[in-house]
Amino acid sequence: MTETLFLDFAQVCSKIEETSGSIEITDLVADFFKRLDDEELSIVPHLIMGKVFPEWSPYELGTGPSLLFDAISLAYGVSKDEIENVLRSTGDIGKTLETLSKRRTQQTLFAEELTIKKVHASFLEIAKKGGKGSQKMKVKLLAELLLQASPLEARYLARLVLEELRIGVGEGIVRDAIAKAFNVDVDLVERGLMLTNDPGVVATTAKTRGEDGLRSIELLPGRPVKMMLAQVASGIEDALSQISDPAVEWKFDGTRVQIHKEKDMVEIYSRKLENVTKSIPEIVSVVKNKLKGDSFILDGEVIAIDEAGKPRPFQDILRRFRRKYRIEEMQSLIPLHLHLFDILYLDGRTLIDLPLRERRKILEGIATSDDAPIAEHHLVREVDVIERIY
Repeated sequence: MTETLFLDFAQVCSKIEETSGSIEITDLVADFFKRLDDEELSIVPHLIMGKVFPEWSPYELGTGPSLLFDAISLAYGVSKDEIENVLRSTGDIGKTLETLSKRRTQQTLFAEELTIKKVHASFLEIAKKGGKGSQKMKVKLLAELLLQASPLEARYLARLVLEELRIGVGEGIVRDAIAKAFNVDVDLVERGLMLTNDPGVVATTAKTRGEDGLRSIELLPGRPVKMMLAQVASGIEDALSQISDPAVEWKFDGTRVQIHKEKDMVEIYSRKLENVTKSIPEIVSVVKNKLKGDSFILDGEVIAIDEAGKPRPFQDILRRFRRKYRIEEMQSLIPLHLHLFDILYLDGRTLIDLPLRERRKILEGIATSDDAPIAEHHLVREVDVIERIY
């Protein structure tokens, strides 16, 4: 099968930009998905939403506007002032690059055509560059990519570099396009997206294994999913009217974490699915020493405590999460405590379809000591009791 050109992707994006109806846009995306091989299909659902890698990926381009301007200058031989002048005229970095590309007096002869796989591989190479001199290497790699691009390709390359595709395709359209392209139930696609947080995985599964494959998708340690959010109620009585089997827990003044364990590997993700494992070693130690199970995914909250045992400001937790160096020093200054309130997966079994009451029993069952970090949990319906807890 011939590899799909990046120009084909750019042309589809251009058509989408000119289309206003969501149904028509979904049709365009679905038709394009059907043309892709499996590897391309694992990539394109991210790209068409303006993302280069999955949300949970350890890779990020690290290419802001300044680096992009340097790459444009190197590739096209124009000054930053000229780039900014065109940008003021177009109001869009993609159209700016398209305009500058058209102005080039010397086109690259016999340039290799860009394919979707080549562009993605180049992005991955850029993302892997780190350390001394990495910015210069990123500029060089990006400039090489721009030199091979046609004006239309340059428009969407520039936007992808900044992860701002601006064509109006979000997860809902991608979900519906996967269902339409491969004739599978949209609810199964929705479930797959929830369990994987990766539309590329869901799309390739729908294509190669159909609805049976989608039904078999499970949570996987090391692949974080979006955090479940609470519903808002006007008061205790309103909340009770919405829930048939209520449980009451403390509201912690901290930040959500999702904890993944697979044998000796422990990884901890923030609410934004950033991997913060190295920044909070004391939490890793608690997970390894006070919980049992070969593999699990847990939902909880981390709080910072002062010397008096009272919660510290939320900003202190963020300082811990963002710390890359001298972590032990920060650990002594801002100690963290873990409170777990849910378990999503245990030893090969996805648990999210079980009632909370059953998940809670499973969570309590993996504790290896009385001081394991399991949050308090009360099964109660009486308003006055809840008010006292609250």
